[in-house]
Amino acid sequence: MKEKTKPQGGEGKGTQSTPIQHSFLTDVADVQDMEKELLSLLNDFHSGKLQAFGHECSIEQMEHVRGMQEKLARLNLELYGEIEELSGDKRKTASDSNLDRLLSDLEDLNSSIQKLHLTDAQDVSNTSDTSTS
Repeated sequence: MKEKTKPQGGEGKGTQSTPIQHSFLTDVADVQDMEKELLSLLNDFHSGKLQAFGHECSIEQMEHVRGMQEKLARLNLELYGEIEELSGDKRKTASDSNLDRLLSDLEDLNSSIQKLHLTDAQDVSNTSDTSTS
């Protein structure tokens, strides 16, 4: 790895330069503590203790949403390709029909995503209710 140098004093070609110093963790105990914390985080992730959308949201639900997103993207491309082959009024009619279809699928996707957020909000609410009791 090359070290960048910083001119010392003037900007002339013959001036000496000193390497830019970087600050890294050098204390072995700090590095070991960080390693333990990262390994603990990894174990929590693998055991299912860490969840982005609460305890009620499963990987299957998130994969379902991702599948819906991918399906919508593919449909958009397919429909666009079909429209390119048409001309004039047929193109306008097909575009309107395709837009309706895409919007309907987008509404379904939006609903599924909102369910994930509602689950998360309910989980957070339940957690705060139990912690105040």
